[in-house]
Amino acid sequence: MSAKILFVDDDSNILSSFRRRLGRRYYVTTAMSGEQALDVIVNQGPFAVVVCDERMRRVSGIDVLQAIRDASPHTVRIMLTGNTDWQTEMRAKKDAGVFRYFTKPCRTEALVDAINAGVHEYREREAAAPSGSDQSPRLKLVS
Repeated sequence: MSAKILFVDDDSNILSSFRRRLGRRYYVTTAMSGEQALDVIVNQGPFAVVVCDERMRRVSGIDVLQAIRDASPHTVRIMLTGNTDWQTEMRAKKDAGVFRYFTKPCRTEALVDAINAGVHEYREREAAAPSGSDQSPRLKLVS
């Protein structure tokens, strides 16, 4: 079975591009907001990997990924950003446990490599964890 990947971005064109480029390799789901992403995680999860934009209209990608970490700790988190600030990258890794961090535009091959590594990491986390320890039904995104 293909790995489930969630892409989160408030730009529908970017989400469509991910779906076109990666839909044959993975089971791709998209969300246009942090709130929608959390709803998808809780109701359609688990997801092996979440790829999230750092800057969205109502909430930061770091906040979204922190909430996803709380709801689904085994899910691997990848961040995309147009911002090249190293402080943001460090905060994403420290506060949200981001596995990989990419600046836009990102080469498809590099993203695929990171997603594949993330799927492998997710499967290792799942294998090492006690049964049923991944999902938390209560989740709130604080903006």
